[in-house]
Amino acid sequence: MNKQDLLEFAYYLEHRIRAWLSQHDDNRTYVFAKNIANKTWIFLCRVYYENLYLAMKGSLLKQSYPIIGHPQIKWIILSVIYMILMLHFHVLIFAGLILLVILLILHHQRYMKDVSCMAVRLIADQLSFKSAKDFYYMYPFQEFRVLFTMYQLLEVDQQNVGFDDFIAEGSLQGINEKGLGRLITFKINARYFRQSVGDTDDYTLTSLMLLPDEDTRQYIKNGWIKQDLIGLIDRTPTDIIVQKMVENKIYNCYPLVKMQIERSEVQEAQAQQNIQQQLYIEEHHLPDKIQQIWEYFDRHGEDLGFSYWDNNGNSVTGNEGYISMRMRLIGATTYNDAKKKVSLVEKQLRCDVMTKPVTSDHGSFQMTFVLGQITAPKMTNVQTIKTNASAGKLVLGNSRTGEYRVRLPRDDDLTSILCGALSRSGKSTMMTQVILSLLYLRTSAGYDYQDVFIATVKDEDYIVNGFKQSGMLVKSDPAEIYNMLQYVDDQATKRKALFIERGVKNIKEFNHQFPSEYLGKMLIVFDEYANTLAVAESERIEVGGKKVKLRDAIERIMVKIGQEHGSRGVSIIVITQQFAKGEVGRLFDVTNIQILGYARSNVWNSIDNTQEMSKYLESKSEQRRGLFFVNAPDLPTDKPQIAFNSGFTEVHTANIDTQEVRRDFDRKFETAKNYGEPVESVQDKSIRTDLEAPVDFGNLIKTSNNND
Repeated sequence: MNKQDLLEFAYYLEHRIRAWLSQHDDNRTYVFAKNIANKTWIFLCRVYYENLYLAMKGSLLKQSYPIIGHPQIKWIILSVIYMILMLHFHVLIFAGLILLVILLILHHQRYMKDVSCMAVRLIADQLSFKSAKDFYYMYPFQEFRVLFTMYQLLEVDQQNVGFDDFIAEGSLQGINEKGLGRLITFKINARYFRQSVGDTDDYTLTSLMLLPDEDTRQYIKNGWIKQDLIGLIDRTPTDIIVQKMVENKIYNCYPLVKMQIERSEVQEAQAQQNIQQQLYIEEHHLPDKIQQIWEYFDRHGEDLGFSYWDNNGNSVTGNEGYISMRMRLIGATTYNDAKKKVSLVEKQLRCDVMTKPVTSDHGSFQMTFVLGQITAPKMTNVQTIKTNASAGKLVLGNSRTGEYRVRLPRDDDLTSILCGALSRSGKSTMMTQVILSLLYLRTSAGYDYQDVFIATVKDEDYIVNGFKQSGMLVKSDPAEIYNMLQYVDDQATKRKALFIERGVKNIKEFNHQFPSEYLGKMLIVFDEYANTLAVAESERIEVGGKKVKLRDAIERIMVKIGQEHGSRGVSIIVITQQFAKGEVGRLFDVTNIQILGYARSNVWNSIDNTQEMSKYLESKSEQRRGLFFVNAPDLPTDKPQIAFNSGFTEVHTANIDTQEVRRDFDRKFETAKNYGEPVESVQDKSIRTDLEAPVDFGNLIKTSNNND
């Protein structure tokens, strides 16, 4: 049987005995006998450990009194003599017992007056373990050894004050100290040299657990000494004592402790900041790059003249593609000064940086850190567009923040789109997706858009993709385009009269109050706008009895439609290669949604006098296919976006196959039929005269718009 088996057997035996004895807990005689046995055992342990303590203390102090040579020989001789006398005088047995009792009582009295034992009793209620051995021997002896060591360290006067007089009688007391619990103080009855503190490795602290006075920076103040007896008895490591000092900001008399306090405060503040930052990062799903950015500005913010504003508030947004932060200007630094440091920040953080002023606060600005390039989507299809439109959304492509998904305008929301870019930039492909998304918007009452009017000098594009065959009205001749626009203007004017008669302000209110007479919206798509105006420049028509340029007439009516008929359900999409203000004219200011692509610098500079966009596009000639910049405050996005100062967001659009559009686009329209196509002569360029006919609200209102 090995040792482990014996231990297990002893544990099992003890468990069974305790279980058997517990059956007699209700027996008063058993309980009484058990209490007597426990008290007797404690008494015997106390007597044993008290005398053991005094013996060990005497040995340490070398307080033996040799009578006949060696101390061991003395006790052997006395024991032999006592045994011989007991053989002849039996009364000595009782005398010996009485003498033993007297000796034990004297030892007990001596023990009770012992300073170390008194100190342990003062803090007994705070001791972790209070077995008889610990309480009567181990703890007092540990304290005695410390006091004896301290007595040896302190230089006493020439009279050699003895150890028993080292501590003034009655001076021992327990005190409570902030952050350290209960301590012992006592007064020494001897002369000494002042003991100044050193550092946290000072022997007086590490071995004796003496704590210095904050005012004098000495261990002994007016003869009184303060000691962490709990830490001494429990063998508390010094670094824990020092840490308590640091946490409670006490005992600054230690130079290193004071430094540690200050360092700890900084570290604690930094740790707290790190925790808050980490929580913020996790909550807002920010990339790890944000930590590097924060650390960089913590170190270099003062030199740069700006730093981040409040990283724990709502001033930081981003995802895996970007991080946008509110920055604060430091001192006399201006926004222009900060912009000059952008290249340095880019170099240090190894990413592109964009800045934008905060108009409401000249002491701060927005800084965006671009972490990666845009991943252009490959293809899309009619079914995907239809699915997104069912949720009222359009996925235009990818931006630096990921998928660029917007909520499309509904009801009477203004929808006036300008799309411009050089040829072969993909604007027709991209706008096809926008048009399809608008046309697939619907409610339970019907589709949002009821009629589509297309003006283009390249009508073949809208024949190939199937739009003309679906019943949309497509016109390519400038005069016919003007007639078509007049028709839309006339229909919208009739709606105005209808709204006034029914007591509503716009198409939204009308459809809400009269769902059985649902009115669909009208969409005008004007492709190749600048080229059409150029062709119409040399032609003149009669308007109001005056001859005017056809160009001016087209521009004037387009501006009117954009300004006046939005609430009546007319939306416009203008597509052009030349989107400079001089080419597009007043229509530029009418549009609330601008989707612009690659163009010459002078074109971009005509709408952005900061030249920010033209400079950015200088190297984008080879990447212009599907590259567009969207400025559309009226199109809310699902995600925050990175925008240039001019308000444009870079978006790379997907491609869609023309034949797929022709095959899968399944809506049918009666726009061409209602307009009278093909009855009207294509050669007749005169102004239509049948537009002033009496208003027939019955023909205007369509009771059903659920055509598929």
